[in-house]
Amino acid sequence: MVVLPQYVMVVLKGSVPMAFGGTQEPAAYGELVSIGGLNLDVNKKLSAAIASILESKLSVPKSRFYLKFYDSKVHE
Repeated sequence: MVVLPQYVMVVLKGSVPMAFGGTQEPAAYGELVSIGGLNLDVNKKLSAAIASILESKLSVPKSRFYLKFYDSKVHE
C-alpha cells in the first residue's frame, strides 16, 4: 500500500471527556477512511503503527484505543 501524503488528513481533538472500559484514564478513538486499499492485513499494520504513536506521543496505552476502518469503493 502506498500512502500519498497529499491525500492524508489528520484531525486531533484533545481534552474530550471519554470513558473507555469503565474508566476515564487516557484513551483514544479514531476513524480511518480509505478509498480502496484496506484489508485485514493492512488494517493490522495500520493499527500497530497508530498504537505505537498514541503510546509514545500521547501516553495512550495500546489497550485503550479503538479504530474504526471504512473502505470506500472507488467510483469511476
